[in-house]
Amino acid sequence: MLKKIPGWEEHLVARAQAGETVAFELLVDMHRPSVFANALRMLRDVEDAQDATQDTFLKACKALNSFEAGRPMLPWLLRICTNCCVDLIRSRRTYVENIDDHEYSLADERVDVGEGVESAMGMDSLFDAIGRLPARYREIVMMRHCRHMDVNQIAVELGKPEGTIKSWLFRARALLRKDLGMAAG
Repeated sequence: MLKKIPGWEEHLVARAQAGETVAFELLVDMHRPSVFANALRMLRDVEDAQDATQDTFLKACKALNSFEAGRPMLPWLLRICTNCCVDLIRSRRTYVENIDDHEYSLADERVDVGEGVESAMGMDSLFDAIGRLPARYREIVMMRHCRHMDVNQIAVELGKPEGTIKSWLFRARALLRKDLGMAAG
């Protein structure tokens, strides 16, 4: 991993925005471990996390000219990564359950196989509802519940006061409850 030198990232961003592929490769090398760790936390599967990491850097490369130089790059990359992970989860929701996935249930008559299927269907509905949230709410819900970040960590990463994050999180959860037709409480 590259050692971070003050101003070095800014210098690399400027050169990458000017079209130097080596500069972008150095940025990728610098941030890949953090992006991969974020994807792995969200997806809990090494291959999926590698795919999401790759997608993150492809999207970042395409959108590099829209990145505001002088800002730290990692939060921007983590935001892209979070969106890639959500997209990957959504694309996999059409997964047809394999009977082998429930082998343990078949051996234990006390376990209801239908319960696992209902739970998976509920997760699909939840991720659909999260996808319909306004962008800032969707982002903090994913940070809080998929990346398991504390409110203060989210506030630091987004550069917002903790009270704002708590308020947004409260509103996001209320919107999710309403969307999913759940009673408050």
